[in-house]
Amino acid sequence: MAVRGQGFTVEAQLGLARVLSPGGTVEPAVVYRGRVYPLGAWGYSDVREVMLENPPEEFESLARSVASSDRGLPLHGVRLAAPVDRPGKLVLVGLNYMDHAREIRREPPRVPDLFTKTSNTVIGPGDPIVLHDPGLRVDAEAELAAVIGLPGRSLEPEEALEVVWGYTCLNDVSARTEQLLSGATQWWRGKSRDTYAPIGPVIVPRVLLDPGQGLRLRLLVSGETLQDGTTRDMIHNVAVLVSYTSRGTLLEPGDIIATGTPAGVGHARQPPRYLEPGDTVAVCIEAIGCIENPVVPDTQPA
Repeated sequence: MAVRGQGFTVEAQLGLARVLSPGGTVEPAVVYRGRVYPLGAWGYSDVREVMLENPPEEFESLARSVASSDRGLPLHGVRLAAPVDRPGKLVLVGLNYMDHAREIRREPPRVPDLFTKTSNTVIGPGDPIVLHDPGLRVDAEAELAAVIGLPGRSLEPEEALEVVWGYTCLNDVSARTEQLLSGATQWWRGKSRDTYAPIGPVIVPRVLLDPGQGLRLRLLVSGETLQDGTTRDMIHNVAVLVSYTSRGTLLEPGDIIATGTPAGVGHARQPPRYLEPGDTVAVCIEAIGCIENPVVPDTQPA
């Protein structure tokens, strides 16, 4: 049963999160059966430590141990932060859904088209997406994100999933004016402003999800469904994306690889639907939940 909280909805019965304590500190936490169990008292200060010491196959054992000795907190009453703080690498892939390629009239890429966002973009559930300039034509994209839990380099596709700890939701917020500046594709410029990567609410262990079997993902803007697709429509699957990203590059715990977005983005609609102050954006993925963020104007436009 889904549990709704402050800027999020959690569908998963088991997940890894970061929770804001009443004292204002953030610590890793287990989300288990509708309750949250902070892990600071168990010696953990970072989600990377939790993932390294608790493989996804064994994470429920930790959850049971913690829940047996701690009453925890009701999930609906807590404030969750982005589940990974300042990832070392935040890698995304363009044009990785067949229906999205069709809607913008592009040929499917033969190899993954990778780009990066910088860590300043990361925000959590309920945090505001800032519109830095009214002329940027800001859009949103629902994406499934793979969170790396073990180090790995130059991985073959058949072994790539071994370094993936789990999955979460990511909103690839994009300033289309800057992305398409001067007729070229300016990935970094259009996608790396502050607040342009809401992530959360929880990381679900990979053993509980199979994107290849099809997970429904949706983007809702102020209650209107703009995107409604399935991960079965991916052109390059998660194993291929992780393998390709790892070529000559050491993937490390806490790195995030987003996997593309389905059809329905605001920029491709007629007429286009860009974000406006007062909107609320939600990215929802089956068996994970939703991350919701309000859209606000910048008090210091740049």
